[in-house]
Parts: sequence; C-alpha cells; structure tokens
Amino acid sequence: MPDQKSLEPTNADAQSPASWSAPVFRDNVLGYVQDLMRNPENRVPPERVVLQLTQDPDFQTVLKSWESLNGADRVAAWKKVLALAEHHAREVLPACLMCGECCRMGSPTLHLEDLELLQKGAIPWEAVYTLRRGEPVHSPFKKDLFFLLDERIKVREKPGTTECLFLDGQTQRCRIYADRPLQCRAQACWDSAPAQDLSTQPYLTRRDIFKDVELVMDIMVEHDRRCRFDQLVAAFKEMEASKGATVDKVLHLLAYEEHFRTFMGEKLGIPDKELELVFGRSFAALLPLFGCAVKIEPDGTRVLVPDKGDTAGSSTS
Repeated sequence: MPDQKSLEPTNADAQSPASWSAPVFRDNVLGYVQDLMRNPENRVPPERVVLQLTQDPDFQTVLKSWESLNGADRVAAWKKVLALAEHHAREVLPACLMCGECCRMGSPTLHLEDLELLQKGAIPWEAVYTLRRGEPVHSPFKKDLFFLLDERIKVREKPGTTECLFLDGQTQRCRIYADRPLQCRAQACWDSAPAQDLSTQPYLTRRDIFKDVELVMDIMVEHDRRCRFDQLVAAFKEMEASKGATVDKVLHLLAYEEHFRTFMGEKLGIPDKELELVFGRSFAALLPLFGCAVKIEPDGTRVLVPDKGDTAGSSTS
C-alpha cells in the first residue's frame, strides 16, 4: 500500500481535497490507483482497477455529489474513495470488464484449435505471421527474451505498438470477439494460471496450415535451411569481432534472404501481405534486435545504420 505521502493530491494547484473541483478529484483518484498498482509483480493492469472502481455505486455517489459537498465532507469522501480503491486493488472481480488492456499488451499466439478460424476467414491470412524456431521473443510471463524451441503462428500487432490488430481503438472492443483465438478466451488479467496452462496445448504451425501443399512445404523447408536466425547471429558476432571488417557477410545474408522470399513469393503467387506467414519475419525486420537497420543509398547500395528502438522482439506464450 502507498505511504502517507502518496495520499497527497497529484495536482500542484490544489493541495487539499476541500478545494478540488470534480474533474481534479477524478484525476487524483486515477493517479492514486496508478501509484497503488505500480508494484512490478502485480500483473493486474491499473486500468482494470480504475474501471472496477469507477463502476462502484459508492464511487459514483461521491462523484455526483462532489460539487455540493463542503470542505470537511470532501476530505471525508476522499478518504472513503481511497479505501474503495484499495479494496478493488485487492479484490479484483473474476470477470472480464472488456477494458482492452490485455489486448494492448500483445496479440495472441495461435493454437492448433484455432486453425478453423483461419480456414473459415474469421482471421484473415494476412493478419498472422510466423515466428520461426530459434528466434528471440518476449514471454508475457517473463521480462527477458528467450529463444523459441519450435515455431509459432501469431496475430499481428498494430505497427509500432504491442496492441493487437483486432482491438478497436475507439470502443476498446475486439473486432472478432465471437471468433477470438483460444489464448484470448483463456486470458484473465486477474489470474494468469489459465493462460499459462494453455502453453501445454499444441501450437499451430505452418505444417498444420500447408500440409496438403507439398511445393510450399518444400520451399519453406529450404528457406529455413538457408536462412536460419542463428546464421544471422553468427554473422553479427563475426562482424563485431572483426570491428566491422566483415559487414559484407551480414549484408549478403540480408540480400539473399530478401531475394529468396521475393522470388519464391512471385513464383508461387503468394501475396506480399502473406509472405511473413509463409517465410516468417525477414532478416531485415529482425535487425533492430542487433541495434541496426538497413538504409538503401541512392545508388541502390545497402548499408547498416544504428536503430534506436527494438521493435523486432515479438511476445508469445
């Protein structure tokens, strides 16, 4: 629980609840909940507690009557709301309030049971991509990167964010809720056990999707053999050891992998938006993991340049 100092209002222009307007009162309640839930071991998002608190009838009564209260009554009401906030932080309701916070923390990884959603078009093919074996990913249950022992099929996230592609930003509702994947159905911000238990269930792979298309399967196997992530890692380690003298090896791998996926995509008639499902993330897309990006000069020459953000580490479970 916060110490006594954290009970002070966050608004610098109003040091006492007695002088707060209703909007300032509400802002300070939201700030208090944020402080209350700041413990990194607390997996329940503050937004969830805020939503639960603001739907509490006692909170609604205080909010509606705030402007009519005198100074002493406002102080008493503020203390009452603090107690309500602490109660809801401890006693999170075991029910989804559809606040959208889980969907903002990452998109789902698909399980074998979800194949039907792709086959019937509930999830478009271009909305998913492959995380290949050996690639680094973020776990929703751990902070550190880990390397996949087998591949995953994952729903895309909105560019530059961890927000699921299917979250409607205006309504905070899932656009495919009736056909949401298995992981989404198991998601519970108040209890991570169901989602963790789900990790023992079989994941969907490209072999499940393309098992009846022998040519595509053969091309995928060949791409995995020639363009493995550990080859890119080795090239970067060699470049670092040589103080940049072997940068051409990195650039060659990038160019070859890009040519392979583009050439085979055209030959097989694979839409550009589905290349990341068939071949996984490109080497170029994984460069931020090494602090780099590719810049194409006016003459077509490719050079490595620093990249400020790590945007390649997808999350999975």
